[in-house]
Amino acid sequence: MLAGRRVAILDAARSLATEHGPDGFTVDQVAMRAGVSRRTVFNHFAGLEALLVAVCEQLLAETTTSLLAEVDRRTAALPAEEPGGTDGRTVLAAVAGAARGVDLPTAIASIHLVLGAPGPGDERAQHISRTAFEHVGGRLREHLQRRAPGLDDLDLDLTLALMFSGITTLADRWLARHPDLRHVVPDAARADWDRLLDRLLDHLRVGRAD
Repeated sequence: MLAGRRVAILDAARSLATEHGPDGFTVDQVAMRAGVSRRTVFNHFAGLEALLVAVCEQLLAETTTSLLAEVDRRTAALPAEEPGGTDGRTVLAAVAGAARGVDLPTAIASIHLVLGAPGPGDERAQHISRTAFEHVGGRLREHLQRRAPGLDDLDLDLTLALMFSGITTLADRWLARHPDLRHVVPDAARADWDRLLDRLLDHLRVGRAD
């Protein structure tokens, strides 16, 4: 029941934000559209800012699941579970390659639309989207620690910090190049994203995408 209400609240906020922008609706409107009380909304989320972060995470959820599955596929042949027995660079290279194998463009374009197609100077929108990506990075970190307990913590933290900071930087550049993106991303824009991502992976120096 609680999970169903949370999803209803997120779906309501997502549709309202897409229709009116991130500043164009209230908690009361979210509650009405979700069929719950105002108090129920606040039981799940501290306020509209936290709700918008959660909406962005929801948009990233499918991509995150695909990313974790791709990391597992790329590391399936590694020795597991023994601390110190895992090739850390191979695992981190798998993370970089996995980023190339998932549909980040659709998630980024959808988040951009939910946040009202903000310009590059919109600090609030940047904070919301970056926070959502940081949460995804946290999930990936926990997953990798379970999958490869021998990974050096500093190597892992630096790689993920650089990768997700780089992805958000690329997203800003990519969205500026393609200001009219909708939920369906055209092939030309996808190809441009792939070129940008390959440059990031080169800078990370943990292996190129396949």
